[in-house]
Amino acid sequence: MMKSDQELNSLALQTRRGWNEDGYTPIDIFGIVNGWKEKNITVLRYPLSDRISGMCTRVDDDIVICINSKTSYGRQRFTLAHELYHVLYEDIDGQIICNKSMSENQSDSEREADKFASYLLMPYDALFQYAANNQEWTLRKVIDAEQFFQISHLAMLFRLTSNGFIDEKTAEEYRDVTVSRMAALLGYGKELYQPAPENRQYFATGEYIRKIEDLSARDLISNGKREELLLEGYRADIVYNLEEEEGNLND
Repeated sequence: MMKSDQELNSLALQTRRGWNEDGYTPIDIFGIVNGWKEKNITVLRYPLSDRISGMCTRVDDDIVICINSKTSYGRQRFTLAHELYHVLYEDIDGQIICNKSMSENQSDSEREADKFASYLLMPYDALFQYAANNQEWTLRKVIDAEQFFQISHLAMLFRLTSNGFIDEKTAEEYRDVTVSRMAALLGYGKELYQPAPENRQYFATGEYIRKIEDLSARDLISNGKREELLLEGYRADIVYNLEEEEGNLND
């Protein structure tokens, strides 16, 4: 039986509490997961098929989450939250591949993961508290909210319709806009709606890097092997001590 919205919101709040985060404040999900040493999570970002948002796998105590770096930063945040549901709250077997669709035709597991991701980034009470000061959900108010919670435009519209704040006709109208341009006209940057910059299209963070550095610090691998493993994880910036260019995404 599919979990109810209340159960999924409760799981999202439980997850936030485990991170010492409240149920109202926007979160830096990449920063939190990359530093979540208890869960041995490696996050890989690289270009995938246009129909795939991400995938995940768990082998013993090690978790690998792959995210399509060709999707927007807002979508990447949502995908990471989505994949966390699979690896934390489901007994996954092998690899799970997740497509971009948020339709009602998805499996119960995918629909649950989508709703969990939405509640993790924007808990039920947080959205309702935010909505209390936004009686009419104009396009401007929608963009303000997705910028505040750092959630993708489509994910925001999905949530607003599912919670009854806007109807499907309005959501369809708002889907048809060039949201990055509208956000820019409202004074926001376009980063939330754009893919990772070229030098971050292939990138590994989290446990994989920590394990390599730990093995090197204990002299269990040579410096040459350390560099080889880091390069395999797309971290030439560490090997060659490259400084990141200004303007990169802060994730």
